[in-house]
Amino acid sequence: MSYSLQRPVARTFIHRLPLRAVLVVPFVLQIFAAVGLVGYFSFRNGQQAVNDLANQLIDSATQRVNDQLDNYLALPQQLGEVTAEAIASGQLNLKDTQASERYFWRQSKVFDTISYIGYTLTDGRQGGAGRWVNRKIYHYL
Repeated sequence: MSYSLQRPVARTFIHRLPLRAVLVVPFVLQIFAAVGLVGYFSFRNGQQAVNDLANQLIDSATQRVNDQLDNYLALPQQLGEVTAEAIASGQLNLKDTQASERYFWRQSKVFDTISYIGYTLTDGRQGGAGRWVNRKIYHYL
């Protein structure tokens, strides 16, 4: 019985709706749904593009910093190896202060990015050359 009562109520409600509303409302709902979905997907795609670009920028900056650090930190190691080879081959005698002064002075002229190059012996003697004022080379023995 309740089925028969609901059916006429629903029919009368549908029959009372104007034809304009029946045709326009679904069309407007479809437009809103389509525009909403397009806007949502565009927003998500924009977010993803910005995140990808930010990650690329971070990776690029990280790579440049790593390259600069590698170049900067490689020089002291190379200088140490060159000096050790000079000592081992007898080209550099650390007990001869004038010879070691000339050697480190030449090294400081060749490598203008270093501020100081030198040595300290186990008995406390030191020597070297470096730049402290106006990028001029000074000797320290």
